[in-house]
Amino acid sequence: MRKLEQILEEYIEACLKEEDSLKRGDSKTGNKQYRIIKNITRDLRSNPNYGLEKLIPFLEHPSANVRLTTAFTLIPILPKQAKEVLQVLAAGRGTIAFNAKMTLSEWEKGNLKFD
Repeated sequence: MRKLEQILEEYIEACLKEEDSLKRGDSKTGNKQYRIIKNITRDLRSNPNYGLEKLIPFLEHPSANVRLTTAFTLIPILPKQAKEVLQVLAAGRGTIAFNAKMTLSEWEKGNLKFD
């Protein structure tokens, strides 16, 4: 089993690579990073020693995409904190702001599904 520190480093790295791929319009790399992020969050969720709570500090990460991805992941268990982060991001411009707005909208409508 991988150590928690390694898992969290991989999470940050995948979020940063996903953000870079969005800026470059590289959907292939972006989709690959999304799958990595999804697998990491699934692993954290299913591990009784870790849990998604280990991502909470990343709600304050310098990278907007790390904050966005973390807020999306944590909204089912920490809706107030996640929504606050998403609202700040939604006030900006660009793809991340749009994604934050859509996440908030779909959360409010009850359309988001988490596995």
